[in-house]
Amino acid sequence: MCRLFGFRSAVPSSTHRSLVEADNALVQQARLHPHGWGMGYFVGPDAYVLKSGDAAHTSDRFRLASSRLRSQTFVVHVRQATVGATDYLNAHPFRHGRWVFAHNGSLWGFEHLAPELLRWIPAQRRALILGETDSEHIFHYLLSQLEAAGWCPSGHLSVSDAAGAGKVLSEAVNQLYILAEKLGLEPPILNFILTDGEVMFAMRAGKALYLSTQKHHCPDAGTCPEPNKFCLLDTRPQSEPVNHMLISSEPIGQDDRWETLKQGELVALGRDWRVSRQPPLPNWAPSSRVE
Repeated sequence: MCRLFGFRSAVPSSTHRSLVEADNALVQQARLHPHGWGMGYFVGPDAYVLKSGDAAHTSDRFRLASSRLRSQTFVVHVRQATVGATDYLNAHPFRHGRWVFAHNGSLWGFEHLAPELLRWIPAQRRALILGETDSEHIFHYLLSQLEAAGWCPSGHLSVSDAAGAGKVLSEAVNQLYILAEKLGLEPPILNFILTDGEVMFAMRAGKALYLSTQKHHCPDAGTCPEPNKFCLLDTRPQSEPVNHMLISSEPIGQDDRWETLKQGELVALGRDWRVSRQPPLPNWAPSSRVE
């Protein structure tokens, strides 16, 4: 289907090593996921997205962007199309205000799910859906659920309670599993990354997804301006803050310590740099169509 990569760091950084240079870098994964690429990043309070319908592994622009851009937050996606044509509008990530979203998976039977899904999205937000993908519909559905729970739909007022917002997102995904079961459809695959540049959410729902907040070693440790090198501690209590978080569909490189997220688990990184986890809800069920 697709491959996801998310990065949040206490200091502005380049993702060139993870995207291009490392063992199993995202550009290598793109050989099997050639239907477009996109890169979301933040400069100050503003979100930006670069996208293309071309394959990342043949794209000079992908390599150029990965080497030149520096940010504290990135969301990168390489696409293997299941719903919607291969073009710019259907490439991920999608952006609304400060919110940036990428999805790996599929709503099976989307033509049957779409009318129900649109009923949960306010009319003014439906008009913002420009492409054909189930992913873009999911994005605006999740933002609608956050807005209904009291969070800023544009992301310009950052989420103060990441754990609480994570619970809303987990419940929203759970509702899609309930809907699929009601319609007699295969359970969806809904791995995603969502961020406003300050908080970051990632969910494993049907396919493999990996998390890293620690490193075995860091090639940049001598020049990194981050004073608290939490990432290099051999052991760190889970209640303590982190100074970076990586999310990836596959482990990348040998520097980072990767752990596998549980099926149905959502992780949320807050503005305080603490990671919270939302366990799967009762109606969550894995799809049989997994890699």
